[in-house]
Amino acid sequence: MDGQLRARQGHVSGAVDGVPKDQFLVSSDEELIEYIAASLHVEPLVLHEEAKSMNQTETQIDVSGDKNGYFSRGGGPFHIPGTRVDITIPFTGEEWIFRYRTNPWSTAFPRADVQRGHLKLTISQPHDADPNTFKSSYDREIKLIREYVERSQKQIESYNASLPNLIRSAVTHRRDRLGRHGNIAALLDIPLAAKPGAPSIAPVKIEVRKPPRLPVPPKTGLVPEPGITDEAYEQILRFIRHQGRTFERTPSTYAVHGEEDLRNIVLAQLNGHFQGDAVGEAFRGKGKTDICIEQDNRAAFVGECKLWSGPAGLTAALDQLLGYLTWRDSKAALIMFNSKNKDFTKILEAMPETLRAHPLFMRDLPCNEAGEWRMQMRSEEDAGRRVTVHAYVFNLYQSGEPRIRSI
Repeated sequence: MDGQLRARQGHVSGAVDGVPKDQFLVSSDEELIEYIAASLHVEPLVLHEEAKSMNQTETQIDVSGDKNGYFSRGGGPFHIPGTRVDITIPFTGEEWIFRYRTNPWSTAFPRADVQRGHLKLTISQPHDADPNTFKSSYDREIKLIREYVERSQKQIESYNASLPNLIRSAVTHRRDRLGRHGNIAALLDIPLAAKPGAPSIAPVKIEVRKPPRLPVPPKTGLVPEPGITDEAYEQILRFIRHQGRTFERTPSTYAVHGEEDLRNIVLAQLNGHFQGDAVGEAFRGKGKTDICIEQDNRAAFVGECKLWSGPAGLTAALDQLLGYLTWRDSKAALIMFNSKNKDFTKILEAMPETLRAHPLFMRDLPCNEAGEWRMQMRSEEDAGRRVTVHAYVFNLYQSGEPRIRSI
């Protein structure tokens, strides 16, 4: 079996290279890894002994050469009446596994027929044989089968666990080739440069079976589009986090402001740290509550600032946010402020439930910050486009007593 599993591992590079260029560029690394791993995944064997069944029939048994007192005439077959028991055990997993030796392997091999998801054990004994021999024969064979299945499971679990890293390496090499040959990395980025003399903030530590479907590439073909890099996105998020927690430390200063004023404060702070490619300000106001980076009237990043008014208001804010993001691989921030609800814990519980209930929600992404969530969404205008949304909720509620942020 080792050789079969190594051969499958050798198919990883071919599977990655077989993904069309447009499909490759419109899919994230995690989507590609999940999709290709599913195609190379081996389903391990599992016996379902609780569903076994038995059939008993009369038969003729050849006892030629038998060592239990029977004899043969002239060396030919010699049949006597006997009983045949067929025991059928369902299993799940891939049948081909039964055709190969496990590692480690034993010189005692189990004997059974493999028939479309079932193992069939046949035990035949003469009529005058001790009935207990049926049980001893079955116990011996099923013990060997269980040992074989257990050894094969360990090998296959190790193989399946090796796939993500192998695929990730192949995906990285493919992206590197595509980037080198097509200069894609340069085409996809809107430069964001820190302004000279801008104060720095220390990075906050962030830790990072139906076959999955890959996003659908545009029918007109993939045209490289501007966007912001992951590094720039993380830096923007750190500044928003820093600003929001500044609001929380002195809520009396900020709780009196409405959505637009809070937006303007965040906007001013961001433009104090970043500058655009051709203009002094990288971030602009779009509407009353939005912060965006745009080029040619299309947004590569949008931050939406809203006061918490309940789950329905959160859903409406998310709809508005997704409506602005029209580029491939767009990135966004949804910034919620609570100034009127004293039970902040209930808001912390409602936020992730409401975000995941949105019809364009795809999956959670890693995020270890209290009061923050990150997810992947589909674009409202194009199901083949992916949007990363990072959501915050900051507590500006004043009760007249010192507050501690809920975690």
